[in-house]
Amino acid sequence: MSSKIRKLDWTFLVGGAAIVVGGCSGPVDPAAEKALMEALGRTSVTIFPAIVRRGGAPSHNADAAAKLAEFFKTASLADATVSAAEVPITGTWHVNQARMFRESAQAFAAHVKEHPIATQYALLPEYLVGKDRTGKDFVIGIHAYVVDRQGTLAFGVLLNSHWEAFTKANPRTVDDCTQVLQTVLRDSLKRPAAGP
Repeated sequence: MSSKIRKLDWTFLVGGAAIVVGGCSGPVDPAAEKALMEALGRTSVTIFPAIVRRGGAPSHNADAAAKLAEFFKTASLADATVSAAEVPITGTWHVNQARMFRESAQAFAAHVKEHPIATQYALLPEYLVGKDRTGKDFVIGIHAYVVDRQGTLAFGVLLNSHWEAFTKANPRTVDDCTQVLQTVLRDSLKRPAAGP
């Protein structure tokens, strides 16, 4: 995939080998995105258990949140706190992944507005899992949503088999999804350069 901007449901900015949702016509607020990028390295984030959607009722994975929090700390991106709260994303499963992304982002934003966080930002991972012909799990998509404490979407990730970061890793498990997400976040969230 080239690094050109593609127009789909909204603007997709392709960062490296992954897709990072942003732009002025999309669900990510440009001012909030700019503020997040400028705050990296000196901000804080609450990370919620990953939502694992298998078509029916979603489950939550706290281990994914713990691993992502450790990543944020180790990469010196933010002071990360793990929340035990399970965000209730109950939207319908759609063939249109962009629609699922948008609906989940809106639901997460509403949740943060209704349940204030003590940090500057909140992050929610979401993994879409299906079954192959043999009945084994396979990952359809990986999403992540970062909202500020007002619930404004500042950053998002949408991955599926159309993107190199996803196909290269060929994720099959929740742990695989978390590792892929860490790689994408490492490539996409860049701390601002130190001043003179």
